[in-house]
Amino acid sequence: MRVTSDDGVRIAFEVVGSGPPLVLLHGFFGDRTTWRSAGYVDALAEGHRLVLIDARGHGGSDSPHDVDSYRIDRQVGDVVAVLDALDISRAAFWGASMGGIIGLNLLAGHPERLTALIAGGAHGGPVTAAPAEIQQEIGLFRSRGTAPFIEMLERQGPLPAWMRAAMQAADPYALAALTAALGFREGVLERLVRTSTPVLLLAGDRDSRLQSIQDTAARIPGATCAEMAGCGHFETFLRLDLALPVARPFLARNAAV
Repeated sequence: MRVTSDDGVRIAFEVVGSGPPLVLLHGFFGDRTTWRSAGYVDALAEGHRLVLIDARGHGGSDSPHDVDSYRIDRQVGDVVAVLDALDISRAAFWGASMGGIIGLNLLAGHPERLTALIAGGAHGGPVTAAPAEIQQEIGLFRSRGTAPFIEMLERQGPLPAWMRAAMQAADPYALAALTAALGFREGVLERLVRTSTPVLLLAGDRDSRLQSIQDTAARIPGATCAEMAGCGHFETFLRLDLALPVARPFLARNAAV
């Protein structure tokens, strides 16, 4: 299925399972199939109506090549457009990495749409990356595609074949534009300090973002930061065996509309 967002970008999504609605939004390089490949769909579909979305620039969604198309407010708008198309007024949300960033911004801008939020490897603080580093990554995408980034991940540990396939299928020019957009963004913590929506942040204890994630949890009333032992950034998504025991009871308490 597809829905057209406010700026004309078509967003692909699918619905699986039954129960309280739960949006699943993947991270950078991924697509909605990675939730199934990593085991999340089988684990969650019996108790939730899963809404799996391809973020713009990924999977079956449109992949514009201009930076402005990847503003965080437009990516938030894509989720709202999918919920509206499905006539879902409120849903729980689980976002991985980039998906978690979008989820935090969704909570800041549209708190009435969420019953609960899980964000893995994501924080709500501002980001200002080094311009030279951003330009280097953009140059790599445009000249060599995703190959250098696959190599980088493989140096850190085994990369599942399904993740490699998703990365190889991605549009490198779209990812270059997304890299530029994500490298500089304002924080949303000042807006999140007023939220009453339950929030669970998942963080690998070896993730370089850990301190920022902990700071985000400390600023949001009632938020919890669950640290995953021995995990870096990517493992926060890959280690279903560690994430699910924390997420299941959180969703059981908070996901119902």
